[in-house]
Amino acid sequence: MRKPVDFHSNHEVQFYSSDSVLVESFARFIASALKCHNPIIVLATQSHREGLVQKLVEDGFDMDDAIKQGIYISLDAAETLSTIMVNGEPDRLRFFEGLCGLIETAVKAAKTEHPRVAICGECVGLLCAEGNMNAAIRLEEVGNDLAQSNDVKIMCAYPLNRFREQESNTYQHICAEHTAVYSR
Repeated sequence: MRKPVDFHSNHEVQFYSSDSVLVESFARFIASALKCHNPIIVLATQSHREGLVQKLVEDGFDMDDAIKQGIYISLDAAETLSTIMVNGEPDRLRFFEGLCGLIETAVKAAKTEHPRVAICGECVGLLCAEGNMNAAIRLEEVGNDLAQSNDVKIMCAYPLNRFREQESNTYQHICAEHTAVYSR
């Protein structure tokens, strides 16, 4: 049996109805972290990563500088998944080693005394789109473990159209793995 989500950690989920909603939600999440001088790790598709940078620049953030300083780390979600998946399931050790290494890099680049790394990603959404809901839920569980063992704030994203009804067991299980649920 899984231990309950620790509501002192932050592990949020955004169910999004369109790409623009995803970019807007992630941009708001990232902007909040940047305003506090916290580093960011983004795991998203190329089009979403490009849209995020464009939106953040429009909102007045110097993204070239953030990237150069190493406080904005942006990686392709599908490539990231390919490094942690074994036989269609996320490998806990690979996930922790990869993400903890990125967190350590981001913390070293931060200019604040006690940085809190913000991580936003759509790896689980890609798994969902492939129909691999069990892997998405396993990745959420490992994400909770990461949030409880590191000073991070996580926002995951799922395409809303992948859920026929919001009362489904899978939808409810995903919601239960998070400290906050948004749908738009």
